[in-house]
Amino acid sequence: MLKHRVSLLLLVSPLLAIAQDRDFAPLERSWTASLTGGFADTFQLVLGGTYGDGPDFQNRLTVGLNDALRKGDSLSVFGWSTTDMPKATPNWQAGVLYKTSVVKRKMHALSVTGGVQRWLLPMIKTGAIDWMVTGNATFSTSIKGVPLFVSGDSYSLLKSTLPTGTGVYSQIYTHHKLWKGEGLELSLRHGPAYSYSWGFYGAQGNRVFRYNGALLLTSRAFNVEVGYRQQVGLQDPIPSNRYWYCLVTRQITKPL
Repeated sequence: MLKHRVSLLLLVSPLLAIAQDRDFAPLERSWTASLTGGFADTFQLVLGGTYGDGPDFQNRLTVGLNDALRKGDSLSVFGWSTTDMPKATPNWQAGVLYKTSVVKRKMHALSVTGGVQRWLLPMIKTGAIDWMVTGNATFSTSIKGVPLFVSGDSYSLLKSTLPTGTGVYSQIYTHHKLWKGEGLELSLRHGPAYSYSWGFYGAQGNRVFRYNGALLLTSRAFNVEVGYRQQVGLQDPIPSNRYWYCLVTRQITKPL
């Protein structure tokens, strides 16, 4: 079926890219550690549901190996949690991801990511304990000097305490540089997003339409991201609501 083909394609595309690789440039391996912490309005999945009263404390740790198998790729492991502060209830995600470039030209590029994730989400319905395969494809180009990105994410449940299925989340966004100083840069990222489900957690059909916006302040040591989005539910009982977040990221990259 289409839903399984989409997930399988996004999962195996990185491996196909390795098999067809003709770039024999020497690898310059390095490792990257990234730690993110901050606050969000509440806990919300791409399917559109909201869980807990919020606000939520969120954090994420990612450790990766760059140039793992080919030039420009990365192999990483991550752990993420969001904790509803009034109830002190944490929800967890963790996984292994492999990202590589499929097409890289002067004006456009295509990268793909595949991986396996474990989700422990006690606040979702009766509690979700999941194993899933995930995939992402991101196409980037530039129109009159303005970067444009088209991204698609796929989530397919292999095993779950809730009904299994597949969900997709698609985004189009652009990135504008607003200001640049000595060691600092302020930029704006914004664009629409849409999700669809084939039985994921029992959900079917069109789920949400969103418009996302975020201000990013980047430096050599830290990144600060403040975001806001408007959600429109495409079926009952998905809420139409607003969502905000503020996250600070510290990233370190060192050669091996």
